[in-house]
Amino acid sequence: MMFARTLTALALLGAAGAAQAHFVWLERGAEGPAKAYFGEWADDVREKRDGLLGKIMVAPVVTGADGKALKAAGEGADYLEFAAAGKGDVRLAQAYQFKDTLVRYGAKAGREDTQAKLDLELVPAAAGSNAFVLMFKGKPLPKTEVTVFGPPKWEKRFRSDDNGRIDITTPWPGQYVLEAAHVEEQAGEADGKAYARIRYVTTTTFNLTK
Repeated sequence: MMFARTLTALALLGAAGAAQAHFVWLERGAEGPAKAYFGEWADDVREKRDGLLGKIMVAPVVTGADGKALKAAGEGADYLEFAAAGKGDVRLAQAYQFKDTLVRYGAKAGREDTQAKLDLELVPAAAGSNAFVLMFKGKPLPKTEVTVFGPPKWEKRFRSDDNGRIDITTPWPGQYVLEAAHVEEQAGEADGKAYARIRYVTTTTFNLTK
């Protein structure tokens, strides 16, 4: 019995650790609905609705290009779908607490809007640009690692310059996901639970057709 309890505890710890390493990302066609995933894009890990996805993505706030909330449009085994329509970027925000760390997930599909609307966001220098500025609460965030994932499961790490800027290359058609994180050692309380720090994780996803 003791051995079984120990295995259960280790499994829970492992799940919590994996969840903190995961990120949220959005996938969207040209003008269709947006799908939200949680896991590791490069490793084809997509958590399930009856597992970590359902536990963490409880009430995400998803907005369209006009800033209005998008309604849930359905779900699959490993994603939530939202009724986006028309052109423009779609954004998602979701917070979840792991022990003493409050994680604020942000995700964006598209690279048209040059104004940040999430706490932590990669903003294109111009619509459709491969130059981005990492913005944190309205200010450029310098010297921060940004990972770019692309086809065929390629990845490269960049570091924002003194002005928060990175310039990337997109050599292949397909989907690209940019991911960055930032930690604030700021204590507080959310939903009656104390936390010691806030970890912001953001992604930007876009597609190249040629």
